[in-house]
Amino acid sequence: MNKTGFQYPCDSYPDLLAEFYADINGREATEAPSEKQAENWWCRSQTSRGAVLDKAGYAMLHIVDGKIYNSPGSIKLFETLAYPVNPRVPGLIFLMNLNQTEAAGKSVVFCIDVFFQNNKPNPAAIEILTTALKPVYERHERDFDDRYKGESGRILAGLVSECGVMDFFAASDSDSFPDELLHAGLAAYRDIVTLTSDDVPTDDDHVAMNQHRQRLLEWLTVDDIGIQFAKESGVPMSVIEAYGYPPLVRY
Repeated sequence: MNKTGFQYPCDSYPDLLAEFYADINGREATEAPSEKQAENWWCRSQTSRGAVLDKAGYAMLHIVDGKIYNSPGSIKLFETLAYPVNPRVPGLIFLMNLNQTEAAGKSVVFCIDVFFQNNKPNPAAIEILTTALKPVYERHERDFDDRYKGESGRILAGLVSECGVMDFFAASDSDSFPDELLHAGLAAYRDIVTLTSDDVPTDDDHVAMNQHRQRLLEWLTVDDIGIQFAKESGVPMSVIEAYGYPPLVRY
């Protein structure tokens, strides 16, 4: 068996993100999905490369009886990263996993946020994202001000805006909270792309973007916890790099 059977992240997310990126980038930019597997893991990934998003990829990964947080366990992980062509258009990260370990039981990790490729925060983009996510927390009687539990400056090499969500909560098959957060975050990101897509970048913006992509490449290789889980469980780096690495790495 190489799939976990966990409900979250939802099995619908690959098709959801494929359609989401096709709406932004055009259907002709969508590459064929790839499925890879071994005895204890299974992965589906897909990438879009187009005029708006230089590279936008996702992966759904199952690891069964692997090593999770230094403990025997299993994980179902969905991750997507979008790198726009225009340095002034923020990028997107969404990560969700449900992991079960002998040491800690079941828990959910959820992250959705934007990153500013030119190192210049866009207040309007930040407002769009936070305005979209806050009502979801309020509907579920959760503290929005306590939503960012990630270590400051650590995620995505410190490039992420930290205006979205980085949260941890107990797993519950009946709780719609994470799914509502994702849909609200994606709608907000679509509005952010529309807002910023006509901004004219400078040479300095392009220089900053290229520097950030190099830093992201290093961070993903060395520090990304999901990639560490995958490598320790025998998933080839080629599977991970193809969907998540910045556009300067071509396949």
